[in-house]
Order: sequence, then structure tokens, then C-alpha cells
Amino acid sequence: MSVDFFTQGEKASSKSLQFGLCDDSILRIKKPAYIDEIDFEKWIAEVHNRQGKLIDFYAIDCCVKWCLENGDTAKACDGMLSYNEKRNIVFVELKDRNPSYKQWRIKAEEQLKSTIAGFRKFHNAQGINIKAYACNKQALFDAGEEEYLEKFKDETDVTLRVFREIEID
Repeated sequence: MSVDFFTQGEKASSKSLQFGLCDDSILRIKKPAYIDEIDFEKWIAEVHNRQGKLIDFYAIDCCVKWCLENGDTAKACDGMLSYNEKRNIVFVELKDRNPSYKQWRIKAEEQLKSTIAGFRKFHNAQGINIKAYACNKQALFDAGEEEYLEKFKDETDVTLRVFREIEID
């Protein structure tokens, strides 16, 4: 089975200096994530694109499907940002959950790990700078999370950031 994260996901692009990433999925009604440049209230993640680069956003969840070795469908993060001619990829999981519900981080981590592994399986990731963001509209980063972040880095060779703001370099 051929899987292409760049052609099977819904694509949108922006050169705006700031825009948001949104996910209107409610409970079991799943919809692809998308870019929004207008309605700040809907933004789960904020993308800061200070240089006005062309940024492509590809919805992955609800669009790109692949199976694990055991036959189960892989869990996917909401989407990925791509820029600098696809040499930079930022995987993004969007949550709008009460921060006291600690499971949001665990679920986000699982989805990001699975998507990164799937991307590497189906694409040549050699020379690509990969980042991962777990964004929760309702939660701020907890300074006591260093061990959690180090474990993610050890398992994926990717730095996980738990912030709503994504800086494009």
C-alpha cells in the first residue's frame, strides 16, 4: 500500500505572518484540521511566520490512512506544516481539553509518535528537519515536564514542544 502524506492529505498554504491551526472535530464527528487567518477565537495553535515564508499545511488525521504491522489502523496527528521546499516538517496535534485532564498529553504523544514513524516509513526523511508540537488551547507548558520531553526525543529523535505557538525559522 502506497501512502503519501503530501498528496493524500488536504492541503492549504499561507504566507501570512501569523495564522492559526484549527480542528472543528466534535466527539466522534471527525473533520480534517485546517488553516485559519481570520478568526483568532478558533485557533488552537498559532503559527508565527515572521519572514512570510510559504507554509503548506497538510491535514493528516481523517485523510491519510496506513496500517501497522499488526493490521490495526495507525493513529495520526492532525496535520503537518511544511516549508523550505519540504526540508522542514512540523507535525502538529491539536487539542482543546481541560489541562486537569492529563490524558490529553499522552494521547497527543501517541498520535505524534505514530505519525512520525509512518512518515519515515513512507518517505525518505534524510536531510529533513522534523519537529513535533502538542498544542492545547487550554493548557500551558508545565516546567516539570523535562523528563517526559527527553523520553519522546530518545524514542523518536525528534524534539517535542508542548506549546500553542509554533515559530517558523
